[in-house]
Amino acid sequence: MTDILLKISVCLLAASLLMVFHESVKVLVYRLCKKGSFSGKIPPWKFWRYIDPVGLILAVVCSVPVSKPYFFRIREQKTNLMLGITGLLSLLAVFTGSVLILQYYYGGMAGLDRIVIDHWYEQIIPMFVQYMALLSFGMLAANLFPVSTFDMGLLVAGISAPSYLKIIKADGAVKMILMLALLLDVIRYGGIRLLQIIL
Repeated sequence: MTDILLKISVCLLAASLLMVFHESVKVLVYRLCKKGSFSGKIPPWKFWRYIDPVGLILAVVCSVPVSKPYFFRIREQKTNLMLGITGLLSLLAVFTGSVLILQYYYGGMAGLDRIVIDHWYEQIIPMFVQYMALLSFGMLAANLFPVSTFDMGLLVAGISAPSYLKIIKADGAVKMILMLALLLDVIRYGGIRLLQIIL
């Protein structure tokens, strides 16, 4: 029971930090693009607002966290493009960093199995890095779906306004496909297999 509670707690912590990092980087880029101005009533530095309760549940259940985005009001295609690229690159950077730590510090997945752990709290850091790798992959995969508020949606909005309107019209269908992928556990399975191949 203690082991399960520890895993859930570490997963929730990793998911929360990943959500905050993902949205904060985009807010920073937005601020640079808009020269320090923000739209909306919610101050962007209230980081806890980026943590989505549904995203936390998805993180525990299927390793695919989704964050609550800061609602940008963007008319310039270049800004949309920058935000979409930034969001995807931030997740790719977390995934790559986590994989490198697992590979070179812990000796890969097999190395994690050989770690001698005398106390429960010694599991937290290696478990946290594992979750960061798996969750960042899951979040990256989810953001590749062309949902209007996801990174791919911003990317499409930055490339073509008519294509973005088509995405908005097909939003419900795309979300249904994403939900089906989550129910079938396709994304988590893909993440685990990828980590096994890499490590």
